[in-house]
Amino acid sequence: MYAIHFLLFLILTVYSGKSAFSPKLRYQFPLLANKISDVQTSCDSENFNITVITKNAFKGVAFAKDFAQECKVFGTSTEKLFLSLPTSGCGVRLTTSADDNGNVQMTYSVLLVLQQDRHLRQISDQEKLVRCHIRDDAFLVKSPPLFKALKSGIEQKDVNYRVGRLMNEGWSKDLNEKELEEELNEAMSAARAWMEITPEKQENRMSDRVEVGETILLTVKSTLPGGIGWRIVDCTAHDGLGDSSQKLLDDYGCPIDEALLPSPKFGPIRPIASMRHQEAVAKFAAFKFPDRDRLHLQCRLQICKGLCAKVDCQQEMNNTSDSRVGRSNLEDDGEVLDRLEVYNSVEVIAPEIDDASEFRKKIKSADFDSYPFPKIPGDRTFCVSVDKMALTFCVLGLIFIIAIGAVACALLLGRKSRNNALHNYTRSLFSSSSSGSAIGSKLLLQESPIFGHSSSSNSNRMQYGRIL
Repeated sequence: MYAIHFLLFLILTVYSGKSAFSPKLRYQFPLLANKISDVQTSCDSENFNITVITKNAFKGVAFAKDFAQECKVFGTSTEKLFLSLPTSGCGVRLTTSADDNGNVQMTYSVLLVLQQDRHLRQISDQEKLVRCHIRDDAFLVKSPPLFKALKSGIEQKDVNYRVGRLMNEGWSKDLNEKELEEELNEAMSAARAWMEITPEKQENRMSDRVEVGETILLTVKSTLPGGIGWRIVDCTAHDGLGDSSQKLLDDYGCPIDEALLPSPKFGPIRPIASMRHQEAVAKFAAFKFPDRDRLHLQCRLQICKGLCAKVDCQQEMNNTSDSRVGRSNLEDDGEVLDRLEVYNSVEVIAPEIDDASEFRKKIKSADFDSYPFPKIPGDRTFCVSVDKMALTFCVLGLIFIIAIGAVACALLLGRKSRNNALHNYTRSLFSSSSSGSAIGSKLLLQESPIFGHSSSSNSNRMQYGRIL
């Protein structure tokens, strides 16, 4: 009876168009999302500090996207949590744009994930792009050796040589040493260096995300005092944490592999009063690490007095450094003063490679000798809708009931036939109403296979005696 009621319930569920096992059941519960009320940021050249204020007390975890285990902070059951990220990793990206006055505005950005539970991802989790505008003095070149070298040039005894050389480099003329030192301090307050990573084709782009193989530009920009040269050396690509890395340029600025990153090409020098602005650009095909979508690049700028010594990258690797460098760094011009670090990141995806790898896994797992079609991934499971599953159970239940009925009918017919046979045997064996019936009974006993007799074996035997 209970089985029939269950089958009727399933049939009514199927035909009503509402499933008792609907996968959308979770949307019927209210979503108690703890939303972000406000985000406060502060940043410099090394740190990106984020303060998140939530609507209610937060007990989950906040982290930079793609860095859930390394760049995170746990909630403390309060409405405020603080996260500090290094600008050289954790997916932090530097972009530049022009403000209303035409000045360059630098901005750090990172995609922050607010996970409601510490261990589980839910539909109520939030993602927010957090930006921080950098102050003008964040990328100042703070190099004591550079300042010392420029100051020593001002304090030279040969004033005529000093003034003439400084004039060639853009410094003011007819200034005494005190005035030149003030101008030097002003120049150092404007010295900057930074890196940008941008797609080569930026028109009609909704984001800075690039795909593997797409051409992107690595641009290093610097504004340094006149009489100071620089070049790019020691470039490395890493995954944002340093767990995986790849060398791109060596300590002399020569490429390790031209297919990964060629030698940067320097553009023309643009004078700005006593400063010199110059850019170096390298085009390369975007690549990524297998377990990260964020590609971080980090390079060093070698600051030289005058022009940096030229390097012949075509020399053999086993040659000495003196033969590889065109002129000695010990000379007045070309002397290495300091090294600065510049870095940035970009999001790189690989949809074609990921799809191809999945296809190769399916082909590799298929056994074409024993199975004519590629195997279904996993354990060969297949998915059906809830309505079809309910209808299948109904059909199987009806078949089961019909089978039970058929078996019951067969048992009843067999029992009825056995009762009829026993009734006939009883009348033949024990009836004594007449002599004819008795003779018939004896003959039946003699020919009955129940008692192990047959007509052929008893044909020569004597019949029973006379019937009294």
